[in-house]
Amino acid sequence: MGLILEIVDMEKLATAFFDHLQIDSNEYGAVGVDGKRPFGNSDVEHDILKILGYNVEGRDESDPNGKPCRWSDGQREYAAALYRNLPSYLRRKYGSKGKTA
Repeated sequence: MGLILEIVDMEKLATAFFDHLQIDSNEYGAVGVDGKRPFGNSDVEHDILKILGYNVEGRDESDPNGKPCRWSDGQREYAAALYRNLPSYLRRKYGSKGKTA
């Protein structure tokens, strides 16, 4: 059984995606998204979980207080699944009859 992706979370990522549309400076300019924004740096899951407003749930065994201090494996898995499904979600929602992959 796969993860259940919350529509409200997909909507937040869609908003973040559209908020970062820009026109680049070559020739006439091409509309696109900065490859590093809103969630394209070296820790994509972290960026997504911050956009969604989640709190860290993972614990570090070396922390003597045992407080949550990092993203849990489940949180990272969920964020990765949202990211992988965002392109097809956007195509379905905004009317493209093109590819679904």
